[in-house]
Amino acid sequence: MHTSTVKILGAKAVDFKPDDGSGRHYDHVQLFCQIPMDLSQGNSIGNGCETFNWQDSANIKSLRQFKQSDFPIEAQITFDMVTSGKGVKYVVVDVKLPQPSRTT
Repeated sequence: MHTSTVKILGAKAVDFKPDDGSGRHYDHVQLFCQIPMDLSQGNSIGNGCETFNWQDSANIKSLRQFKQSDFPIEAQITFDMVTSGKGVKYVVVDVKLPQPSRTT
């Protein structure tokens, strides 16, 4: 497993079962994260946005404690790598969120 500090730009809960008879169930929170571009080739600069899946759409509750104006938020995200045999993808297994800002 690998832990990184990333900026979460936004998030969206997904809880969907398609009607195609596949039996699939998509249940996660999509985390839209700012990720530095690969500068090693010399043809890019700045940052990109990657989407990572944080299992269980109920995890959106922990992000709802933040206000729109709090984003982007910086968080510690722990990833696990998995493969289908064709490629590698990262799956979020843990997110340590900052304390939300409070207005008085």
